[in-house]
Amino acid sequence: MSNGDSGGTRRTGTTRVAISKRVSRPRRPARWRDRLVPYLFIAPFLVSFTLFFFVPSLSSVALSFFRYSGYGQAKFIGLQNYQALFASPSFWQAVGNTVFYWLVPMVPLIGGAFLLALIVSSKLNRLRIYKPLLFVPQIMAPVAAAIVWRVILSNEGLINQLFGLEVNWATDPVASRWAVVLLLVWRGIGWYFVIFLAGLTSIPAELVEAAQLDGASVRQRIMHLYIPLMKPIFLFAIVIDTIGSIQLFTEPNLLLGRALASAGAPAYAAPIMNQVIGNITGGQFGLAAAVGWLMFVAVGVFSFIQFRLLREREN
Repeated sequence: MSNGDSGGTRRTGTTRVAISKRVSRPRRPARWRDRLVPYLFIAPFLVSFTLFFFVPSLSSVALSFFRYSGYGQAKFIGLQNYQALFASPSFWQAVGNTVFYWLVPMVPLIGGAFLLALIVSSKLNRLRIYKPLLFVPQIMAPVAAAIVWRVILSNEGLINQLFGLEVNWATDPVASRWAVVLLLVWRGIGWYFVIFLAGLTSIPAELVEAAQLDGASVRQRIMHLYIPLMKPIFLFAIVIDTIGSIQLFTEPNLLLGRALASAGAPAYAAPIMNQVIGNITGGQFGLAAAVGWLMFVAVGVFSFIQFRLLREREN
């Protein structure tokens, strides 16, 4: 009995020692490993973001204070690049064109897309075929869209023939900007239509049915039900439209650019992005960086104002 008891005691003691060893094992490496694994997964993005975006962005900030032609030594000139831009008539003309391409298409783009989404959502089964048709211009290549609209807006094109006009849409300083607006609305309305349609489908059907039972008209439902519930969708659409308008480049230059010429849209219809490209091709990299950072500031300021306005209206 004593031997058995002593053996059992020894086994129990060994077991306790083993358990204590297991308990006393340090867990710190495993804890650090668990924290490190997620960063290893996003490491390729972080490296590429740092190398190809963050570092070049900081370099462009410094470059905007230098005169640099792409080779040789850069010369520090302080704020002269910004002063030259603010004193340049072509820069302010490009700013005016960009503001025109931003504000004028906004109402037909946002408002028209919202109304189309309302119509399609109210008669979803019967108008289902119109959803892909409205989105077709968005997926069309910009070059193809510009070629189509160059034909439509030519001197003997569809618009002039249909309305009996004699407007040279490609060379008239006023008509050319409206031609770009027509192209922007035609290409963009399908994109915003899909956004608003997704927002409308997220509204609970019980609220719509309750408003109908209370006798709310279509106008009352739109003003007091759909629009208040879709304010975040409207904010998203307006901010995206603002950013896209400030960065606009492809449509005006493809639609109004001269064939077989390196120049894009003429100065009276050129957006502000043409200032960036023109300064780069002209060897004025400091001016191009300055224009780019002015665009960045403009996007930030307008987005901040829009967020604040919407928040104040909600309060």
